[in-house]
Amino acid sequence: MKAIAITEYDLDAVGLTDVADPEPGPGEVLVRVRAAALNRLDIWTASGALPIEHRFPHVLGADGAGEIEAVGDGVKGLKPGTRVIINPGLSCGSCEFCRAGEQSLCTRFSMLGEHVAGTLAEKVALPAGNVFPFPAHLSFGEAAALGTTFITAYRMLFVRGRMRPGEWVLITGIGGGLALSLFQLARPLAGRIFVTSSSRNKLDRVLEMGADEAIDYTEQDVGKQVRQVTGKRGVDLVVDSAAGASIDASLRALRKGGRLVIAGATAGPKSEVDWRRVFWNQLEIIGSTMGSVADVSEMLRMVAGAGLRPIIDRKFSFAEGADALRYMNDGERFGKVVVEING
Repeated sequence: MKAIAITEYDLDAVGLTDVADPEPGPGEVLVRVRAAALNRLDIWTASGALPIEHRFPHVLGADGAGEIEAVGDGVKGLKPGTRVIINPGLSCGSCEFCRAGEQSLCTRFSMLGEHVAGTLAEKVALPAGNVFPFPAHLSFGEAAALGTTFITAYRMLFVRGRMRPGEWVLITGIGGGLALSLFQLARPLAGRIFVTSSSRNKLDRVLEMGADEAIDYTEQDVGKQVRQVTGKRGVDLVVDSAAGASIDASLRALRKGGRLVIAGATAGPKSEVDWRRVFWNQLEIIGSTMGSVADVSEMLRMVAGAGLRPIIDRKFSFAEGADALRYMNDGERFGKVVVEING
């Protein structure tokens, strides 16, 4: 079969490649992939930025949606032809965290496309527990775009962040897939939503979508601005995937007893924190990674009930997969990049 893979660690080494057809083992399903969505993870994997050794050719892609083509021995409740979204998080199912229903805390947690062959292929075999029927109002491309970002966003907001209706939320770095997923999930419930970006165009677009305040962090002090427009109160919850030097501004933007949830470190792995502010204001700094099986199910139920459609910046054909990855790396995106596969 054909797949978008790397033959060495270099973005220029990404291309359409012939790889062996996968077969579903016991407890697995074979999915004919109709669409896959890209993430920064694909860039890091392709460039060799991760501390992982891969066997080449290595198939990229964490997110995908398609139809079940075949099921392995022991699989019940899933039939060929079912339209499914893929949960890219793989867990062992037997450690204490998996048994407690916290699969993203699994001691052997891994991701499709990162640790094993991914979804940018005509077919993929994976555990039956990693596929979910998706809401009927979504296309394959839209379903694929839910994947990593919506799963991560749901857990950040409602599980780790414990967001309640009417709370004020600050979302940093609006425009990327995760930040927009956070915005779309939070908007129906939040009392007020504040967003940050260095792009005036992105800020204007999200204001049109219903954001209450948009802050250019290159021109304004985020913490000071949030406190000014909230009457010195601050927000209840900050959700962030950048970390780095921006953490101080995020903490200053919080009300007393507020929560900061972090699910990435794209701006740097280390930050300076004034711990006096943390203990005196009784702030919480909370980590979050992907989501559990329950998180995925609840996210899909919310998407279906609210009729949400993930924001797609651009679609590419399967033959243009390498171009899609370069666009992901270089482009000023507003939403997800999707690769359409198998027609």
